[in-house]
Amino acid sequence: MTPASNAKDIITLLVIDNDLVVRASITAALANISCCVVLADSPAQGIERFHAASPDLVIINIHLPEANSYGTLQQLLELAPDLPIIVLADRGNSEDLQRALRLGVSDYLILPLTDTAILEHAINNSLRRARLIEENSRIRKKLELVNNEMEERIEIFQQDQQAGRHVQINMMPVPPQTISGFKFAHKVLPSLFLSGDTVDYKPVSNQQSLFYIADVSGHGSSSAFITILLRFRIDQMRREHIRSRFTTVFTPASILSCLNGDLLDAGLDKHITLFMGLLHNTNNTLVYSVAGHHPLPFMYVGGNSAPIALERSSFPVGLVAGANYFDTTVQLANNFSLVLFSDGILELLKLPNMAEKEQHLGAVVAECAGDFDLIKTKLMLNKHLSVPDDIALMTVSRA
Repeated sequence: MTPASNAKDIITLLVIDNDLVVRASITAALANISCCVVLADSPAQGIERFHAASPDLVIINIHLPEANSYGTLQQLLELAPDLPIIVLADRGNSEDLQRALRLGVSDYLILPLTDTAILEHAINNSLRRARLIEENSRIRKKLELVNNEMEERIEIFQQDQQAGRHVQINMMPVPPQTISGFKFAHKVLPSLFLSGDTVDYKPVSNQQSLFYIADVSGHGSSSAFITILLRFRIDQMRREHIRSRFTTVFTPASILSCLNGDLLDAGLDKHITLFMGLLHNTNNTLVYSVAGHHPLPFMYVGGNSAPIALERSSFPVGLVAGANYFDTTVQLANNFSLVLFSDGILELLKLPNMAEKEQHLGAVVAECAGDFDLIKTKLMLNKHLSVPDDIALMTVSRA
């Protein structure tokens, strides 16, 4: 046994044995060890001195003639379940060994002790085992505290997420809606509790309506926060236009240009892909601008579906300072359906390459005649679907 380096390392041993020779031999064997030996010549005195000395280890003879030593052994273990106990026996037999081990002793030695090194080895092993048990117990309690704290934090986090999701849902329009002669419907499926995808559609005048689908880079709370900021800023510009306070021509390209500057100035290290359109009911036109959005919306007319024409695209907003955005104007058919997806839909499709995925989406739109409910069902975009990325689906058609 390694000698203790200071007083706090000194261990206390309680020896319970009525044989003076045995007690003397144990005391002598431990003379060169930094430990305090407390002696007791009976089980009753052993229990009394156990309470007084609070020993680190007990050595007890289980064949003391004047009392039930097994009862004393059991009593000690009930008082201190992790207490290391070394049993001394006048005779060695399997019944004694099994009985002692079942009670939970650390070691079992046969008298007489002919080699003190065996005793030292037994004490060392018993104390080491006790320290491991104590350390494991301490670690287990610490882990329980950490787990409890984590559960509390997770509960708070989930409450925050639920509150954030509630805000996101309440900020989105309630589908379906008819605005200025056009019908809008949408569905957003978050990969996490909150989504970085968003859609919106609002009137600009009696003849015009503004709509967009947006996908913020990243996932979770930070991206969801940007969707709220995006919606607020776009709606602010819409209200400024209605009050004739918008400083430039109110078109999708000019709105995207303002958003690009706002996001870069904020330094949020996020970018957003968007498809934004401005519908005019009187002349049946769509003016749109694309800011890195993919896949392109599908236009369904007369049984055919194809990606909308793209003359010029530009960077996502918030990515490149001074990026230029471009408006494209198309004449709409009397009966049309414009179907928009966020790029999360591409992650959902189990096809080998991008071309096949886009071709499949076009085929689904054609098969479903651009109908929102049929497309949603065909692609199995139900609320219980677990998706690898946020998915948004939106349709625009004549009311």
